[in-house]
Amino acid sequence: MLRQISTSHFKRAAATTSLVAGAMLIAACTANPANAQSDSSRVAVSKSEFTPLTVSSNVVVGKNVHKVTLDFPSPNDSLGMTTAGMLMVQGEKRDGSGTIARPYTPVSRNDTLGKLELIVKDYPNVGNVSSHICAAKPGDKLGVKGCFTKIKVTPNKWKKVGMLAGGSGITPCLQVAEELLSSSDDKTEITLIFCNQTPQDIFLQDHIDALAAKSGGRFKVHYCVDKAGFFDFWKGLTGYVNADMVKKYLPAPADDSMIMVCGPPPMYKAICGGKKFEKGKAPQQGEITGILGDMGFTNTNVFKF
Repeated sequence: MLRQISTSHFKRAAATTSLVAGAMLIAACTANPANAQSDSSRVAVSKSEFTPLTVSSNVVVGKNVHKVTLDFPSPNDSLGMTTAGMLMVQGEKRDGSGTIARPYTPVSRNDTLGKLELIVKDYPNVGNVSSHICAAKPGDKLGVKGCFTKIKVTPNKWKKVGMLAGGSGITPCLQVAEELLSSSDDKTEITLIFCNQTPQDIFLQDHIDALAAKSGGRFKVHYCVDKAGFFDFWKGLTGYVNADMVKKYLPAPADDSMIMVCGPPPMYKAICGGKKFEKGKAPQQGEITGILGDMGFTNTNVFKF
């Protein structure tokens, strides 16, 4: 019997995705110099403290999904992030008792000057920080800290990369894909399965499809929805992510392949197993179980964002 997971179970859990654990990783990008003398070489944020950045735009790009642009102090500032990396963003608690921080992956290129862009999905009545960010108006300030490297990605590190993304888990996968596709020397073959509840819930599709179209066949994308409903036009995958899908579309276990998974805790549990958490210690990847474990994948070829 195939082990399955319904992407409809992802929605509530996504606000507490295990990406939070990534903030504890100490493999970090260059910190913001305390006494930077030249804007031309300054990194805009620091991993040791939150830097207030100004919101310059907030645009709805999908169902409950916002693209939020934050300006750096200087138009010559850069993020200085190493792929694959993330930032911590502060937000107000719903009960007004203070602030809380959650991890987010920028969708702007690491070398973009003067600004960074976030894709944030709002989970009404569930997410504290996501709702705070999505409600931000131009001129508002958001505290940002980072950057933190999750796994270092370099050209031709792997021959094949498979990605399983659920909902807002698309952002780190997209960051990796863009980094690899931007290198003229890289030959990595990338395949993405992007899971959402319905066709209406898919976001960034135009951007993702454009990347695939320009990749020369190196980047293949498969969209999967829980239920197509009344969308008769739907030609993508329908139903649950299962072993058959993984076998058909993603690379098999091999020393030169990598499967990257990003989504809420139920997705990790069913597909590859959750991370291992111990008080006072940085989170570990944990044993590979679930669908990928049953197929013979190990920690050498699976990474949990």
